[in-house]
Amino acid sequence: MNSKQIIGLNLFVFITISAAQFNTFSQRNNFVSQTPANQLRAFPDCLSNTRALDSLLNPNVLKSTFDRKLQEEDNKLFPSASNVSFFHTGNILDFTDAQLQQDVRNAPLVARAAIKFAEEILRQMSCATTKADALALNSMLKKIRLPPGICAFESKPNCNGLTNYRTLSGICNNILRPYEGSARTAFARLLPPAYEDGLHLPRSRSVFGGELPGCRAISLNLGSTPEFNTGINHHWVIYGQYLTHDITASLPLVESGRQSIARCPCESTDVDVCNIIPIPANDPMMNQQQCINTTTTSQALSNTDCTLGYKEQMNGNSHFIDLSPTYGSTRATAANLRTRKNGFMKIFRTGWSKYELPPGEVENQSCMDGAENQRCFAGGDSRIMENVVLAAIQSQWLRAHNRFAFQLSQLRTDWGMDDDLLYEEARKLMMALHQHYTYELWLPILLGSDATEKYISHDGLFSKYDPETPGVVFNDVVAGVLRMHTFVRDAITRCRPDGELIDQVRLNDVLGKAKLAYDMKNNGLDAFLCGALHDYSYSGDGNYAEQMHHHLFESINHQGKIIRRDIIAMNICRGREHGIPGYNAYRELCNLPRAQQFEDFADTMPPEAILKLKSIYQHPEDVDLIVGANHETPLPGAAVGHVSVCLLATQFRHLKYGDRFFYTHQGEFTPGQLIAIKSYPPHCFHCQTGDLEFVARNPFRPPHDTLNPRQLCSECPNFDFSAWSR
Repeated sequence: MNSKQIIGLNLFVFITISAAQFNTFSQRNNFVSQTPANQLRAFPDCLSNTRALDSLLNPNVLKSTFDRKLQEEDNKLFPSASNVSFFHTGNILDFTDAQLQQDVRNAPLVARAAIKFAEEILRQMSCATTKADALALNSMLKKIRLPPGICAFESKPNCNGLTNYRTLSGICNNILRPYEGSARTAFARLLPPAYEDGLHLPRSRSVFGGELPGCRAISLNLGSTPEFNTGINHHWVIYGQYLTHDITASLPLVESGRQSIARCPCESTDVDVCNIIPIPANDPMMNQQQCINTTTTSQALSNTDCTLGYKEQMNGNSHFIDLSPTYGSTRATAANLRTRKNGFMKIFRTGWSKYELPPGEVENQSCMDGAENQRCFAGGDSRIMENVVLAAIQSQWLRAHNRFAFQLSQLRTDWGMDDDLLYEEARKLMMALHQHYTYELWLPILLGSDATEKYISHDGLFSKYDPETPGVVFNDVVAGVLRMHTFVRDAITRCRPDGELIDQVRLNDVLGKAKLAYDMKNNGLDAFLCGALHDYSYSGDGNYAEQMHHHLFESINHQGKIIRRDIIAMNICRGREHGIPGYNAYRELCNLPRAQQFEDFADTMPPEAILKLKSIYQHPEDVDLIVGANHETPLPGAAVGHVSVCLLATQFRHLKYGDRFFYTHQGEFTPGQLIAIKSYPPHCFHCQTGDLEFVARNPFRPPHDTLNPRQLCSECPNFDFSAWSR
């Protein structure tokens, strides 16, 4: 599948006919009563009463009704904050003129109100819509513009002069479509969503008409006896988590605006606010709780042309590979992480660690055990403390940034210790190294050399930016095949700089906890970095770590009951909430025949996997994308199977050729500079950013005497800055 084919699948052609263009027949301020269910008409026949539709879309009626929906949603989410002014979006746009838009309201709230408004239109027109209507419905809704002063994207940023450094939010990466790929915009899609009503209701029904199996019920039928993959280390897995955090932040609703909303009770039926996963009566691990409850993902407007459309989810980070977890995706976040001297980032020095740690978080909210002498770490987003290995990787980038900023200041005395210039030059180099390691080392393990060569590689030293390729992250990929929790292991190793084993700790002991990061007797974060470089990962075979599967974030509530979560069940339900079509639809997208019976899956998965899926689902069309993808047989030389390779390769092709600032594109670096970046040994990056005596040649594979020999850190050359001299 080539880039142009994929572009044709995306919904980037926006129809922007204003409401004022509809004939005005009425000035009503309220809608008529709801039509009884037995009088509903199929879409689009229900729109034949053009007089009524025109009346509903009269600009005055539209504005007053939209304002009412906006207030209803605000009251629902923030009942204790009535009459509080809306959160302004200026601090997410990276531009002074945008920051002056005092009347621009909370973007996720506007998106929610837009869906409720679209739902009201369909209700008043007596429309009955289904999954099959998604594209036609979306096309109709895109003809309806939001009232003036509501949409943050009404103001188009001035991209003049933004040629040397990317903005933190990703705005103006594409000059033609300046908001594309920027933070707090919608994820894109490869296929139209499979919402039950074509608009916003989660995918929930079998092709036979009954309910799909429950997410936890499915998870209970999946394995917790994974085997090791001796060709991949756990550092590859957690680096993949860091990379995923870089390009995606599916913000939970509680983080979408001003303050937290109330927790979701198990009895909640509001699918636009709460994601409730019932616990089966016979659940052997979670019988002390009724449900797993989470809030839904924040919504975003379906496009940046300020029109209606079906529900889309918000990406809180920029879509590009730009070290968002380290630098942030807003100017406010980035400013808080800088010292404002010599281009340096804030760090925390200890008396016992050879290298610095990330700075402490003032609020101590990103971990569960933060204390005055054991602060949670601060970073570019709130997930830095999801596990301590992730925090160790964050530490590496901070250490490298400050090291490079200092060396540049020594080399380029003509820059006069210019803080902004040194910061941007060091950041640009860090992003180049991150992209280099991702595309040259991490992706070939994931996709295999054949797919990497076919989809992503280029001839010659430089590649070429393609402004027609959208630099965006696809919802299908994020919610379906980039959640690779099947590789995460239960036991996390710590070792000393010489590789001597210290111990192994449970995964739950490092999830959201800071204690062991400050363990001075055992080298803190660097001990976990050492362990990850040596540990095997689990295989991507549909089995999951016991603690991810049945004990995630285990705690005891005020009633003394053990409360647990299940990442697999949560991932399945998240995909349904996002309207992700089933696995079978993506087989067809990836040039495989659509399965008519479960046995037709034999071209992508082993017999035992087919039997398992057959025992869970009623029909091949019902199989969730993430479940089907995780049961595929890996392609030769790859860590994942056919559909995953197809979708992931497409994704990373877009993030390369659709990124104006990608490190290999002509004009980003001089030939000498690009050669220096490519020549800097990956193991030396680890040696010079971690307390290690040796690192394997490929840091994403376990050490092996012949296949991946250890390299002494004492023999590592420093990065060659000669091409940056005057």
